[in-house]
Amino acid sequence: MKKIHFLVCFLAAYPVYLFAQQGEWGKFQTQLRLYSMMEDNQDPLLDYTGTAIGGKIRYETPRWNNIKGVFGVYGSGFLQDNVSSDRLEPLAGNRGSRYVAGLVDTTNLDNNHVAGVGEAYLSYLGENLALNIGRFKLDTPFINPQDGRMLPTLEQGIWAKVKVDSDWSLQSGFINAFWNRSTPDWKDVEDSLGYGYEMGKSVDGVNGNYYANTSSGGVLIINLGYERSALRIDLWDYYVENIFNLGYIEALYTQKNDPFTFIYGVQGIYESEVGDGGNNEDNGETATEVQKAKSYMAKDEESVTYGAKFALEYQTSRVTLAYNRTTDRGRFLFPREWGKEPLYTFQKRERSDGSGNSHAWLVTVEHDFSDYGTKGLSILAGYGEYDKSDPKEWRYNKYGTPSYAQWNIDLFYRFQGALKGLRAEYLIARKVARGETYQESGYSYIYRKNGMNIHNFILNYDF
Repeated sequence: MKKIHFLVCFLAAYPVYLFAQQGEWGKFQTQLRLYSMMEDNQDPLLDYTGTAIGGKIRYETPRWNNIKGVFGVYGSGFLQDNVSSDRLEPLAGNRGSRYVAGLVDTTNLDNNHVAGVGEAYLSYLGENLALNIGRFKLDTPFINPQDGRMLPTLEQGIWAKVKVDSDWSLQSGFINAFWNRSTPDWKDVEDSLGYGYEMGKSVDGVNGNYYANTSSGGVLIINLGYERSALRIDLWDYYVENIFNLGYIEALYTQKNDPFTFIYGVQGIYESEVGDGGNNEDNGETATEVQKAKSYMAKDEESVTYGAKFALEYQTSRVTLAYNRTTDRGRFLFPREWGKEPLYTFQKRERSDGSGNSHAWLVTVEHDFSDYGTKGLSILAGYGEYDKSDPKEWRYNKYGTPSYAQWNIDLFYRFQGALKGLRAEYLIARKVARGETYQESGYSYIYRKNGMNIHNFILNYDF
């Protein structure tokens, strides 16, 4: 009944959309989404399946004196699933689904639907300034929609973009709340950490306990961009008050030599604890390991990550080689609640967050089949090797993830003609352990981490 109620309520707004098109009331955007996923774990571990439907209805007012309002409702609900609090894996610490559960609500495995106001903001657009205030969708290297599930991550705060001149641009903003992907409601910055996501281990090997135990006034973000001809350079800084500061730099150079295009990229990340890492109980000399686990980042913790990539484009094809290294200074940390990381070796369905003293290599091949008479069809295939520290070496491995290899095949199709606006995607991701999994003591270092195939079929209809 709850599933039917959710679907009826969400689609009931459609007649309003049609009626509004008859007058000059602004602009409506609607996206319907159907997502079917299978989490196929190695035997004898449990498998999970689920199909969800949902999407968004978004309204923009007419612009008046360069100002407009935006309001958007987002929702997702299971049509079918076998995810519940009664269906946990006893061979791996009684944990449940990691991926299928994310189609709706990872905080409550028995919840079949979520819905809420995801966007509600005022927007000012001038000649050289764009300003948003309220709840909006932000897309930056580290804080971004990460909408590989049903709903994106959304932010509350203020965001400004300034065009300085033809070469330089400036972006900055302050975030004081998040609607984490795959969770049912908004949270202040300090309570969004660990909400709906695993907290892993502290550097001392104690279960992370920073959810609802951290203190932070918000996130300040600054970006300075330079672009001229074939060169693009971006400098970013993320200051999470009382927890950490992260600086990021990326430089991209594009060289055209018909019929080829060469792309070179380098990136670097430095982060360190600020304040008390989120909780002041770890500051005293007598602080216990349990008290230290309440901080998101350990006292004096820092990390250095760098990477490089090379891409070759020919007609409608691209081949990319990429490498990333996090040094032994510490674990690379960024809340996966807020977005996916921009590392060159990132692939869908896994993160590098929580890893230190690690190496990663990735090769991807992209091709658009338009030249072969199949307009709208494209593919992205990737193979990566992720060499991590031992999963029990917590100071370098927050989530106890063994080294692994991952294959991804991602097919996309954009429909034409009468079905224009409909997009289909099929993604299969396979992860296989390469490092020690300590299987003699159970499946805790395999389950939810490797030894799996993840099938994803997605339909998006925008109108």
